Order: sequence, then structure tokens, then C-alpha cells
Amino acid sequence: MRGKQPAASRRSLTGTLLLSCLVTAVTAVLANASLELWQTHGNLAHLRRAVTDELVLFLLGSTVIWLLVLLVVALLGRLWLGVAVAALVTGLLGFATHLKLRLRLEPVFPADLTLDNDVGLLTQMVGTGVLVGFVAGGLSVMAGAWLLGRRLRHRFPRPDRHGQPRLYWGLVATRLAVVAVSVSCLAYVAGFHTAGNAVREAYDEHGAHWRPWNQSRNYTDNGFVAGMLYNLSVPAMRRPAGYGPAIMRRLVHRYAEVAARVNTHRERSALEDVNVVLVLSETFSDPTRFAPVRLAEDPIPFTRALMERTTSGNMLSVKYGGGTANVEFEVLTGMSTTQLEPQLTTPFQMLVPDHQTFPSAVGFFEDLGFATTALHSYSSRLYRRAEAYRVLGFDEALFDRDMTHTGSVEQNRYISDRATFREVLDVLAASDVPQFMNVVTMQNHYPSAGSYAHPIPATGLDDPGAERNLEHYARGLRYSDLALRGFLRSLEASGEESVVLFYGDHLPPLWHGSGIGERRKHETPFLVWSTFEAGPPEHLPTTSATYLLNHVLETADAPVPPYYALLGALERRLPAMMPGWTVNPANDTVPWDGLPPRTRALLRDYRLVQYDLAVGQGYSTEAMFDLPAVP
Repeated sequence: MRGKQPAASRRSLTGTLLLSCLVTAVTAVLANASLELWQTHGNLAHLRRAVTDELVLFLLGSTVIWLLVLLVVALLGRLWLGVAVAALVTGLLGFATHLKLRLRLEPVFPADLTLDNDVGLLTQMVGTGVLVGFVAGGLSVMAGAWLLGRRLRHRFPRPDRHGQPRLYWGLVATRLAVVAVSVSCLAYVAGFHTAGNAVREAYDEHGAHWRPWNQSRNYTDNGFVAGMLYNLSVPAMRRPAGYGPAIMRRLVHRYAEVAARVNTHRERSALEDVNVVLVLSETFSDPTRFAPVRLAEDPIPFTRALMERTTSGNMLSVKYGGGTANVEFEVLTGMSTTQLEPQLTTPFQMLVPDHQTFPSAVGFFEDLGFATTALHSYSSRLYRRAEAYRVLGFDEALFDRDMTHTGSVEQNRYISDRATFREVLDVLAASDVPQFMNVVTMQNHYPSAGSYAHPIPATGLDDPGAERNLEHYARGLRYSDLALRGFLRSLEASGEESVVLFYGDHLPPLWHGSGIGERRKHETPFLVWSTFEAGPPEHLPTTSATYLLNHVLETADAPVPPYYALLGALERRLPAMMPGWTVNPANDTVPWDGLPPRTRALLRDYRLVQYDLAVGQGYSTEAMFDLPAVP
């Protein structure tokens, strides 16, 4: 009997290893199927298509997940505990995807897996009860796995280190081999964008299709795993043909001449003792533009009247339902996210922190003698803003915990626009020099339902939940409209000169499937106001965020450096840019391949300059932001 024990133990160990392979493979398939269901909100028809029409893509995704599950099990040395961890992570990732798609209409990206986003924001958006329930479910899964492991440990015993040393160390060696192979394979998968990567080629050959302008389609058509792989980190921009110091010198010279011609009619001292305030109003829009919606009252009468007598129009936001930090990046840097690689989903997280300094309007105004302050009435951790603001060069960055005025409106969870504007007024009053301020509000952050006692009645949306959110959102806009009026009156009464850029960053995700048109879902109001008499107001065609600061300088009659001269020249021919399409000077939508040759030439200049400033050697950085000498 004693002689048969080792053979029996070996058979038992072999059975354990085979069981582990089978269980981890099934876990990977189920995890992949679960992620597909999460991202389609439980659409079983989609899952059936994924495992029939796109079976190879589904199996490729399952294989990648299997490598991860094998790695976890080999590291922990406990099959059922490893499976539980895999299930928990799958549930967490699926839940996050479901929420992000519902609240921002975009899937989870690899960059979202960092710890830079604030859990507090998630709690406020979905409620503490939902998160507590999810955590409780996760703990139940872990407890169930532990109990199952205890129940099966006698049937599949682990070799004893002292009584069966050869089997024990054989198992250890097997685990180490699995870790080594899994890590090596996953490292190869992580090189998805490397030329000749076999995983990328397999996806491409079996029908995966990448759409830079539609990330949700990327995930649903190609599979969740494929969506994550295609969004793995890549260089921010591809190197433009001809890039080098010689061409950058020519471009600096070319646009210095353009700037000199513009500045002939501008006052060089125009910005002396003038505050410049940029106000990004969270989710500010004009819902009366969207038929068939009807509101019982106009939520933004003051803003609407103000737009009639100021330089104003609609800004084309690159995202719908979210993307605040991307619009903020475009305004401050003049760099269009359409020219970045689509995998670079959030420049504040994935590009700016990689630099010691980053060229932007902040440095331009500092060189003019301005103090520079960023004020965001929420957490400093969201999209790595604290770090991004430092790299951009702000003298001071203030967040919710730094603010004196933190009141909210009624039951709204966030700091109100009125309180934010009071904080701005305090900063301006305490400064001995003119301020360049970048202000981001939070009051109207989606969802809005339950925020106000007297929402503005609305009709026209098929979804009762969306309609309820719209009614509360409209009341929030009314509060924002009143807060803006009070803020501008306070600036007029302050005795200081000021220019204010006010704009909405994106629409709330209320209009999905409402038939309002793709372009309108990306348009938000903007205006440029000043305490002093400016030139005649311009009512502009739909305009990209990259150009807005140029209109601030124009309103102030201030001179421009070569970089803003380039932006002005490009705007005259290409007023707005989106992934997949553009807006021409006649305010018509035009595909990128329909641009005329002169516009393409200007766009090539702009792309070279953006590459040089954001990714390249910075040959033109200093000269592009220097005001040309007066002839």
C-alpha cells in the first residue's frame, strides 16, 4: 500500500493540473461573455452574434483573458481563489464599463484603469447603495470560492512539502513556469501596436475594424478585449513627413509675418491690467435647440441675450456626454485632439504629465506679466489635473478642498456655479497683477435627477428617466444663467478691466437615440464678454475649442504671437474639426478627404507645429509664443 501512494498522488496531481486548465479556460470564456453583456447592457442577441458570427475574435479575446487568469491562479497557488479573483475583477470592470457607457456614452479605456480618477465622483453619480451592493456581491463571490475550495481539497489534495517533496517542488516549478509563460505572452500582447505583432495581425485578418471616431462601435463590433487592445498606449502623434529643424524655422518665419500683419491693427498694450478669465461651464448647453423637446420655460435667457451682443457661436465638442478634460486641453493649448492618435483618449492623463513643461496659453500670459490660476471646483485627482496644471505652468491650482465658497444649490451634490464665481472674484480682488484664470465648474454634472425641488417641465423624450434628468438639468441651467449674470455684474462693479470666455464643454448624454443629428449632439454655446467696449460682435460658424482663445485676444484688441496667427489662419479655412468630419467656412459639414488643397496645406503646417510642440523636439516652442517685434 505504501508503494502505491506516490503513484496515486501523481495521478491526483495530474488530475488537479488538468482540472485547473479546464476551469481557468471556462472562466476566461465566461468572463469574456460577461464583459460583452456588460457593455451591451445585457443584450443576449449581441452575445449570440459574438460567439457565432465573430467566433474567432471572441476566442482571441478569451485567450488573452485566459492568460491573465492562469497568471493569477499560478501566483496565488489556489485554483478557486484565483477564479474568484478573476470573477471579481471581471464584475468590477464590467460594472465600470456599464456605468461609463450609461453616463458618458464611451467604454472603459486602458488609461481608466489607473487610480487617478476619483472614487468619490463615481459614488456621487451612482449612489452609495449601488456601490455597497456591488462590494457585498464581490465579497460573497470570494467567500463562496473559499468554501468551494475547502470542500474539494480532499478530492484534489495538495502534495505535502515534507511527505512528498518531489511532487511538492514539481508543483512549485509548474507554477513558476506558468507565471513565466503567462507574463511573456502578456508582454507580447501588450506590444499590440508593434509592427508585425501576431495578435494584432490575427485581429485584423479576422475582421476587426478600427473606427477612430466611434469607440463604442470599436468595442461592440470587435469585442471588449479587442477594444482595450486597440486602445493600448501609442505615441501621441505620428511623425509628419519632412519634420525637422529646417521646416520648423520656415514655419516660424511664415507665421511671424502673419502675426505682424495682424498686429498692425492691434494695440500692443491692450492686455495691461486686464484680467482674462476662461470659464468652462460643466455640461452647459441650449436644450431648446433640440426638437422635439419642449421646455416650459427658457433656461438660459440671460446667456441667449448676451450672445446676441457679443462674439459668440457654437463650439464643436470632440465628445458627447463627457470629455471635459479634452476640451479644456484644446482651449489651453490650441492643440486639436483630432490630430492626436485616437488611442490617446485623455491628454491630461496620457500626454501632459510626461513633460516637465508643456506649451500653452499659460506660459504666454505669464510672459506678459500675468499671474496664472487654475480653479476646478472638484477633486484634484480627476484626470490628473493637479499634475497637468503644474506642467502647464499655472502659478496656483485651487480645487474643492482649497475653496472658501463651497455652497451648493438645493439638493445638488456639487459646488454651485455661484459659489465658484465668488471664489473667482476673491482671487481677482486679492491679486496685485492681472490674472489669467482657467475656471471649471461642476454644478451641472450629469446625472441631474433629484437635484431641485422645482424642475422645469419638459416633454419630447421617449425615455422617462432621460426626461426627468432633462427637467432637473434645465433647472440647473437656469441657476447657471443667473450665476453668470451675477458674476459679470460683479466684474463690471469691481473697477477692474476683464475679458471672459464662457463656454459649455459638452452636452449631457440625454439625447442618445433622439434623432437630433450627430453634429448637434456636439455643439455647445460660447461667448466672449468684456467690461470695456470691444469691436462689433461676430456670430461665428461652429468653431473648435482650439480657436477660442484667439477670440479672447481679438476682443481685447491684443496682439498675437505666431502660434495664434497660425490658429487664426486655419480657423478661417477650417472652423471646426472632428474625428471623421469637419466644418467649412460656410458652416457645412465636410469629410476630411473633401478639404480643398489650400486648407490641406494649412492643416499640414498646423500638424507639423502641433507635433513639434507636443511630441517632437520643440524647435519652434519659444518663437511660436513670442510676440513679433514692432516693425
